[in-house]
Amino acid sequence: MKQRNQQAYLNSEVNLQTNERKKPNTPFTQYGDLFYQNPSNFMEITKPSEQFETQLWLKSNQQIKNNSSSNLIHNLVTQTQLIQTTINIFHEKYDILKILKENQQCQIVQCRNIITQEYVVAKICILHNFKFGVDSEIKVCQTLQYYPHSKLMKLLEMFTDKDTHIFIYEYMEGGTLFEYMQHKQLKLDESEIRIIFKQLLKALNHLDSLNIIHRDLKLDNIMFKVRGDIKSLKLIDYGFSTLLSDVQGLESRCGTPGYVAPEIYEKSHAYNQLCDIYSLGAIIHILATGKRIYSSKFTSKEICELNKQNKYQISINKKCTLLYDIITQMLQNVSNRPSAQKCLFHPYFIKLSELNNSEQINQQIYKLQFPQFKNPFQSFQ
Repeated sequence: MKQRNQQAYLNSEVNLQTNERKKPNTPFTQYGDLFYQNPSNFMEITKPSEQFETQLWLKSNQQIKNNSSSNLIHNLVTQTQLIQTTINIFHEKYDILKILKENQQCQIVQCRNIITQEYVVAKICILHNFKFGVDSEIKVCQTLQYYPHSKLMKLLEMFTDKDTHIFIYEYMEGGTLFEYMQHKQLKLDESEIRIIFKQLLKALNHLDSLNIIHRDLKLDNIMFKVRGDIKSLKLIDYGFSTLLSDVQGLESRCGTPGYVAPEIYEKSHAYNQLCDIYSLGAIIHILATGKRIYSSKFTSKEICELNKQNKYQISINKKCTLLYDIITQMLQNVSNRPSAQKCLFHPYFIKLSELNNSEQINQQIYKLQFPQFKNPFQSFQ
């Protein structure tokens, strides 16, 4: 009974933002939260999806094929022909199987390639009132096409017309990190935490090298390609991602309360890739303890205020001092927060045998610097 209560506690914390997106008893994988507003406006976006006026913009394949007026264009064709310029091609190539999630601005649907029978996920976006956000995601995805990484979900292709943009991503059938924690009853082994942690840091380090900020790291935006294989982990959802060079994109203040770096809330302060390090620190704390750094006993408005002031609470067992130390560093103010690359060199990721060897070397160096001479006054026997 205690374990069941603990799991319900985590579920209530992690799903603070999920009122409008989760559908019960769905047989398909749920993807990460999408299109959050400014964290300070969180209360405005928690209405159930049934209260939204649904826009009938997802038509059947045959209806779309017969609609010749939707064939043209945003001139977004790249040299690699990554972007197709007609939505008709999408409906000729893919069958829509299931709506996984939807809100006012987009739908996430599971599709199947008609020729190869491969499963994919399509993110279908309405461009009106959301044009800039889509453009930012396009720039990030194009950059990742040229510089891919095994721990970042792969974009396969894009389709666009004057009203709609469709991203085709690889299908992650292994479920989310949150679902994995539920399956493990909120108890991850130390070795599992270290493997997951290191993979995510490598993904962030790659994004850092490309001057990309993700801005929405959380349990639901981490998925597995293969169910039960934690080494198949990938970071997903580039809806809030932006380039550091995109000044207009950096003006956006976005993310999920409880994971957001405090500097994101401050409109007068600039921010950079280190905001993702803060979010990852909050995630690793959940993996290690089953609890969030901002408890669900607070209202959503109170969580936003605590998050803004960085008044978090660490519940981690201090017996694991190295893990406690690195999480604490990642949750510091931005001026003292380490980069992903620096985190990868933290002693927490060094094998115990290597630490022992290092200690032996330090002792040998100490002996060389301070040799122990024989006491000339000691009597001989």
